[in-house]
This record gives sequence, C-alpha cells and structure tokens, in this order.
Amino acid sequence: MRKNRKEEIDEITENIIEKNMVDLMSDRFGRFSKYVIQQRAIPDSRDGLKPVQRRILYSMWNLKLKNKEPFKKSARIVGDVIGRYHPHGDSSIYEALVRMSQEWKSNFPLIEMHGNKGSIDDDPAAAMRYTESRLEKIAELMLKDLDRKVVTLAPNFDDSEYEPTVLPSLFPNLLVNGSKGIASGFATEIPPHNLGEVIDATIAMIKKPNISIDSLMQYVQGPDFPTGGVVNGVSGIVDAMKTGQGKIYISSKYKFIYDEKNSEKIIGIEIYEIPFGVVKSKLVASIDTIAIDKVISGIKDVRDQSDRNGLSIYLELEDFANAEAIIAYLMNKTDLRITYNYNMVAIDKNAPTVLNLQTALLSYLSHLREVNTNGIKYDLQKYKLRLEIVEGFIRVAEISDEVIKVIKNSDNSKKGVILALIQIFKFTEIQATAIAELRLYKLSRMDQVEFQNEKLELEKNIAFCSLLLSDSYEFDKYLIKQLNTIKSEYSVPRKTLISEQKANTDIDQKLLTKNEDFYFFISKEGYIKKISAKVYSSNELASYKVKEGDSLLYYDKINSLSKLIMFTNVGNYFVIDAHTLKDSQWKDLGNHISSIASLEANEKIIRVMEITSFNSYIEIILISKYGFAKKVKLEEFNSKLSNKTRSCMSFKNSDDELVDARISNGEKDILIILTNGSYHLINENVFTTSLALKAQGIKLLPKLLIKDNVFVSAFTTVNKNNSIILLCQDGLAKIWNVKDIEEVGRFNRGSKLYNALKNQDCAPLSLEVITKTLEFIYTNKDNALVKFDYLSLLKDRSKEDKLIKLEYDYLNAGHLIQAIKINELIDPDDEEKQKIRTNYLKNQNNNDLSLTIETALIKRNYDVDHSKKIELEEIQEDEDFEQLALFDLDDDKGDDTNKKEDKITEKLSLDEKLARIEKIDVDGLMKKVEQFKKK
Repeated sequence: MRKNRKEEIDEITENIIEKNMVDLMSDRFGRFSKYVIQQRAIPDSRDGLKPVQRRILYSMWNLKLKNKEPFKKSARIVGDVIGRYHPHGDSSIYEALVRMSQEWKSNFPLIEMHGNKGSIDDDPAAAMRYTESRLEKIAELMLKDLDRKVVTLAPNFDDSEYEPTVLPSLFPNLLVNGSKGIASGFATEIPPHNLGEVIDATIAMIKKPNISIDSLMQYVQGPDFPTGGVVNGVSGIVDAMKTGQGKIYISSKYKFIYDEKNSEKIIGIEIYEIPFGVVKSKLVASIDTIAIDKVISGIKDVRDQSDRNGLSIYLELEDFANAEAIIAYLMNKTDLRITYNYNMVAIDKNAPTVLNLQTALLSYLSHLREVNTNGIKYDLQKYKLRLEIVEGFIRVAEISDEVIKVIKNSDNSKKGVILALIQIFKFTEIQATAIAELRLYKLSRMDQVEFQNEKLELEKNIAFCSLLLSDSYEFDKYLIKQLNTIKSEYSVPRKTLISEQKANTDIDQKLLTKNEDFYFFISKEGYIKKISAKVYSSNELASYKVKEGDSLLYYDKINSLSKLIMFTNVGNYFVIDAHTLKDSQWKDLGNHISSIASLEANEKIIRVMEITSFNSYIEIILISKYGFAKKVKLEEFNSKLSNKTRSCMSFKNSDDELVDARISNGEKDILIILTNGSYHLINENVFTTSLALKAQGIKLLPKLLIKDNVFVSAFTTVNKNNSIILLCQDGLAKIWNVKDIEEVGRFNRGSKLYNALKNQDCAPLSLEVITKTLEFIYTNKDNALVKFDYLSLLKDRSKEDKLIKLEYDYLNAGHLIQAIKINELIDPDDEEKQKIRTNYLKNQNNNDLSLTIETALIKRNYDVDHSKKIELEEIQEDEDFEQLALFDLDDDKGDDTNKKEDKITEKLSLDEKLARIEKIDVDGLMKKVEQFKKK
C-alpha cells in the first residue's frame, strides 16, 4: 500500500512544472494570442479570408454548391464545417456565413442566400434551419483551381482530412471586400475597394514591378463602399495608402426635393446613401429624436421610405426651413457622417503585418503568380501524361491484331496483359495500363482520327505551358489577360464619391430649438400647467387655482429640452418632452394629463421626475402594494415615442398596485413602511441584477401579512446621513434620522416605526428625504395652496414611535413635494471617487438638512463598504425565498412555508458564518425541484 502511494506521489511530482509564474503566463498567453491572431480574427493577405470563412467556402465547394447548383440548407453547411474543419460554436460559423452573403457589407458577396439574411437595419438573419445557401459565381474564382493542387493542404483538427491553408483566389478579395476583426493586441479595419481599380493597379504592378505608391494611387482612388456615400478629403486616403493607417470622413448622399409649384422652394430632403456600417434604423431614430425634441427647428416629419428599389430617408421640412443648415447640423450630430479608421492589418508570411497599398497588392500578386505557376505545372504534367497515353493508342491501332492476340494469350488477368504488352511491344507501363483498359470500339477509324487530333492539341498545350514557365514576359501577358477577363466580367462602376472638399463641421447655432426654463405643475388629480417664469414670479402660490379639494403633487422649474417621466399606480409610465407642453393661465384649472397620455379610469400619477439625460448610472426601484419589487436601469425608460403609456411593472394580483418609484444609485438602503406602522430597512443590493420593464420582479417581502390586510404603503431610498419625514392622512407627521432606525431584514414581519392612533387615519400619505428644496404644500379650507413649515417638527421631543398632530386646517392634507431632476451622471476617475468618498465619510454622522436633492438622493458617494454590504446571516433565508419564488406560491402559503422566528442580528465569526452556509439543505431543495417538475 505504501509502495503504491509512493508511486502516486512520484508520478505527481514528475508532472509539477518548476517555472516562474510570470514566465509561464507570458508563454501561455503568447501562444493563445498567436492562435487568435492567425486562426481567428485576422485575414490572410493572399486570399483576404479568415480561417472560418475559408473553411465555409471550402466546405461548400466540396458539397458541390456551385452557383448553378441547387441551394442547400444553411444548417447542413454549418454542420459540415463544424464536423470536418472548424470545431467551434455553430452560431459563430453561421454569422460568418451570413455576413459573406450580405451585399451591404461586401462589394461582392461570396455566398448567395435564400431567405432572411438580415438587413441594413441590423435585423438578425433567420435561423439556419430556414435559410438556404450556395456559392456566388465570383466565389468560384477563389476555389476552382483547388483541383489543380495549386495550394498547400494541411490536416484538419483530427487529422482525418485535409484542408487548404489558403484559397487559390484569382481576384484581390482582401482589398475588394475588405475585412474587420479584433484579436489579442491586434485589430484590423480594411475597407472595400473597387474591383476594376484594384485590377488596373495590379496590372500596372505586373508591367512595372517597382511602381511607386503615388503611381498606384492614380488607379486606386480610395475606398469604394457597397453603401456608397461620399469620402470628404483625400489626406486620410493618402495616409492610409502609404502607411496602412488613416482616418477618413464618410458622408451620406442626399438631394433636395423642390415644390412642384415653386421650383425654388425646398420642401424636403431625401437621403439615398448612408455611410458604410451605419445601422439605418438607428440613424432614422436619431434624426427623429432631434425632430421630436425640437433641438433644431424646421423638420416636420422623418420617414423611412426604403424598399426593394433602394434606400430612402425622407425629411419633410416646415415652411421657410433652412435646408442647408438642417443637413449641415444632422451631418455633424448624427451618423449621416462618420469617421472611418483604416487599419490594414493582415497575416503576411505567417505574421500580422500593417499593409499599405503597395504591399497589399504585392502580396496578392505573389500569390497569383504562385497559384498560376503551380497550376501550369500541374497542367503540363497532365498534358504530358495524356500525350503518352494517346501515342500508345495510336500505335495500338497500327498493330491491333498482334495486340489482341497477345492479350488473348496472356495469363494472370490484367497484370499479365500489362506485363505482356510491356515486354513484347515495349509500351510504357502507363501506356500498357491504358491499353489494357481500352474498349475495342476505340480502335475504329473515327476514334483514331480523334486521337490524332488530340495529340496535336496536347502538343500545342504542352508547348504553351512550357513557354509560360520559361518566358517571364509571356507569363506576365498571361496574368494580365486573366485579370482583364475577370475585370470585364465582374467590374462595376464606383459607388463612393471621392471629394477633395473637407467635411464642414460648422453648425449654425441659431437653428437650435429655443432653450427656455418654465414651471411645470401637476396636481394629485392629474391637472397640469405650464407656467412661464415671468408669470410665476408675478403671482402668489395662494392664488394658484386647483380643483376643489385637490392639491399639488409636483412642481418645479424645468428646461424645455428636458423630458418628464411619470409613473402611475397601475404600474405604467410615460415620457413627455417638455417642449411639447402648452402654456396655461395661472388662474385656470389646467389640462388633465389624460389629454396627453391615455390613462385608465382609476389610474393616477404617483411620481414625476425631470430627466435631462438618460446617460446616467441611476436606476429606478419599483415596489408594489403586495411587496413585489424590482430595479430597472434608467435608460430602459428612454422611450422614443413621447406620451405613450408603457408598462414598467406587471402584477400577479388584480388589486395590487405600484406604491412608488424611487431613485437608486447602488449605495442606497430601502425604507419600506407598512399599513400597520411597521417598517423594513433593507440594503438595495438585495436586487442582484437590473430587470427588464416587462418583468414582474422579486417578492421582496415574503412574510407580508396580506391576509391581515397588511400591505406596503410607502417607501423611499435613503443613506445613513439622511433624515426622513412622514406625512399621514389625517395631518399626522414625524421626522426620523435614518441612522437611528435599526435595519430590519426582508424575511421578518417588520418592526414598529410608529403606533397608529385609534381615532386617526395614520395611513402614510407621503414619505420623503429632507432636502434643501423639499416643500410641504396643502390645500386650506378656502381651497388655496399653502406652504407648511415642516421643520418645526425638529423641535419634537416625543417618543420615536409617536406621530405628531400638525396644527393646521386643511381641505386636502397636502403632499411633500420633492422635485427630482436627473442629469447626466458618469462615474469619475478613481482619484475623484476617493475625494467624494472621504467627504461623505467625514460628514456621514451629520444630518445636514440643507443638502440639495442631487447630493442627498442622486449622486454616488462611493462608500464601497456600504455598497457591498451583505448579511451572511440571511443566506439560509435567501435560499428558502428563492425556492418559494420558484414554486410561485401565493402569499398565504408563503407565510405558512416560512415558519421561522424573526432574525436576531448578531455578530458571527467567519467559521460560524461558513458553518451556517453548510447547513443549507441542498438535498431538500432538489427534492422540491423534482416535485415541481412532476407537477
């Protein structure tokens, strides 16, 4: 036993690599990088193909999928490629196949596909089981010489077959179709060029091998994109042609549409060619957004009129619009003009190399010479072999009787006949074999004439091949003729216009939409008003007209370029462009929000936010009455269609509703208040990921006593240095410091925050974090709006759980108004983060009530420990919760399932925490899963 153990140890010891980890990782990563560069992402300079593209074409060639052959299912091709040459994911192979069939990405697609192959709108192609493919005619120029053994073949991944290391491409595919790829440490971006121009340049290089790049550029003007467009300026092209790298500007082609009645009046702009690589649908959407937001004036409508006849984006202009200025603005602010960066990296002589025009053509020409030389040698050998056989046939015809006699008298079947022919008539072994297999009718006089003619033709071909191999001048003439033939058959006129005029980046700022600030009001019952700053400043709030018994929900000074996002109690939201709001009179009742957005009968606005930019790290937390919750990224709410009601939360129970929508930044705690005066204080990282708008969310409070009519009635997001104020239905209120509120986990039934009074309605009406601009506005007995000084509650010295009765007479108890404005928020660098965090930690124990909304609620403090806080004690409960959610139990069952006592917070050692984790009943959970599957 000990001996066997020693042998095992010795075997393990022998396999231990004694090497520095840095050197080992460097070596391994170097190998990996070399593989990715050579075998994945970078094309070969000779045939312009990546390995996966080469294997797809080779597989289709072997499947006999020539251009005149019937189509085959793409799935059949992908399966053949995977099984024989490319043992990788089917999706990557199919994507490569689809790309080679898309005419907006290549000047000459190499594959013809039937079915949905995607679109310039970035629509995905149909699944491979639906589409059919075969080779394009021009692709046969890359493959047809394979039978002549003109390129090197290498074993495939399992050494069961051979595949070409490069295709015998007869046309310059790398330059004509371009390529794009990203590898380890390298990337390539080669644009398409015009076939006729590249062939002319190649012919010029054949005639003059030492031709300069400047001379070559007389033939190759620059890139020629399949989507057309205009290249502005030639300096970038010159840099790219000489160095292989350069930046060019590609602009759309457009034309002005004139009024039929007035030939001088421009009524529209039609864009009929867009830059290479631009997604048309996104371009239309970006122009449409500018028109909707009124960033510039003059655009009445944006229509995508593209059809099978070509691309067309039509901009309908308003009267007296400045068409020149509008198109200049759109060129600079949208993808109507883009920059394209040449980076002509390709595998040349087994190494990634930056190629200029000269070296790229030279690599192709060298390959073309090698392919043709090998092909001519192969043909010469084939002709000589056939000539030898034909001469034998001619000689047999002269002595046919003697040959037949020898064949009849020979022994040992075919071998004997061959040996006899060689010994008696001195035929070569090849001739003797062919004669032994010859059918007797071939000895007829007619066939003898054919053999004589074939002999003359073979001698002529042999002489021609020998001449090409021995005379470089004749060989060059042969190449030029071959290239001219390809050019005459496939060359098309240039699509992209090369303009020496540089792109104009000047924008007429006068065209920008009027940028103004105004006041926006919305009442609890949904009446809205847009009031100018001048009118607001000249009136008192008490004279603001509201409906009898109504009160304000939100008001603030907003900008005309902002968007307003509004959430409703039924789980919907909609976005309003601020500039589309119509002016109202101060003493008018205003317009109901239903005149802008379509609302249900009992649907009410519960939260309003002003958004100046959706480019923000902010997320929105949504919690329903039944305790379901989710976190959604702000950008998800960026609707292109204004005023359209969309769902942001779906409900399982018919009487469930959205309680509120609050701001989250990854560092917040969630304070949830229940209808019975209890609360939960939970860290927001309970949401492991952001959810989509259509998702129902997680059951945040699985122990909510729904059968006892205990529901979520209010919630807000807080930091430890915040103070909060609660306003209840019957004019009761209370202020708490968050740091004085103990955390209560989501798996408890909640702890008491305040005691409900018997004769008072203590249901929460409004809950907010105290900020510099927070206002408490109510409606008095005269139906006039009045501001209440809620800071007087700071003098309260009563118990923490006792609500204070406010001394005011009201018709409507009012609302706490927190005017939230979300601007663009991007994380700063690490140094700035540290400054912000240090400042926050310094002041976290100070309950500063003069903080702005942005500081108190929106911006991150980069409190790393806080944002990553996880309660290990709740891991067991989390497992139970996830199981509960999996089975989708109702609330009553959930309460019965989780018969556990409320968690008592305690400090545990690491060993104790790990021990608790190990106690998780994994087998029990798996049994429940199996039971669920059976159901």
